Amino acid sequence: MALQAAVVEGTVINRKGARYAVRKIEIRGSTNLEYYVKGKRRLLALTRIERIHLGGTAQDQEVPITVTLRTGRVEEGTIVINGDSSSDDAISGGSHVSDRLTGSTELGPLFIPLGDVQEILFVHDQSIPIVPDMVGGSIVDERGRRFTVSNIRFRDDDAFRFRQGRKKRRVALRHLTRLHFEDSPGGEMRPVKITYRTGKLVQGEVDASAVRFAGEGDKVFRTRVDSAFTGSLTSGGIFGIGLDRVKLVLIEHEEEAAEADTTEKKASAESDATHTDDAKEEEEAAGRP
Repeated sequence: MALQAAVVEGTVINRKGARYAVRKIEIRGSTNLEYYVKGKRRLLALTRIERIHLGGTAQDQEVPITVTLRTGRVEEGTIVINGDSSSDDAISGGSHVSDRLTGSTELGPLFIPLGDVQEILFVHDQSIPIVPDMVGGSIVDERGRRFTVSNIRFRDDDAFRFRQGRKKRRVALRHLTRLHFEDSPGGEMRPVKITYRTGKLVQGEVDASAVRFAGEGDKVFRTRVDSAFTGSLTSGGIFGIGLDRVKLVLIEHEEEAAEADTTEKKASAESDATHTDDAKEEEEAAGRP
């Protein structure tokens, strides 16, 4: 809740070097940033980012991007924009709002095409905790084999998505300690028991069906199906496992100072509360699978 309610602000620098002190920053009408790293989609809340740098030119449709997280980790990738940037320093109103950075300044509303943005330097309220960007732990398959995995992700997301009846749920992996998958006679939806760091236990189902997309070749199909959970092995190799083979996911958390741990538990409890109506967040923050 703290991350969702936070007002994002900072300094926006365009390609001509003009600087704007901006509040209520949104990119494409959202407080999340979508970009690609090695061809894989990334979606991060702006409250987790310290700096964004855009390379290339204002006319490029695929622009190099460097994202520096508040944790200190740096990611380099690309971001797709429509490439029809205007030469004006600041633009108020007009079309293509979804491909613009918007916000408020002392002089009024600000609208800048993404192609004209060079850098964004965020200023975050000290009350907003720095969110760990990676989790690690152990993944156990149906045969009892245990794998030590870092940077665990579920379907290329840092959150686990499941259903409870008709309702869609999404919870960040950093809030969890255990995922226990049970047998699924039908094979379409697999039951799962989810244990939070707070000790709370919930049950749900996760889509485990292996439906081939149109035009998807055998290799691409098998790679996608066998990569429900991904990460890095201690040996340096890449890990991937399908939902039909995973039995247990155990997420490990480093010991933290009492104050930080209290903050994390509070954030986790507040996150749990948002799950009563999560369909909108699933669409806007997680994206459609």
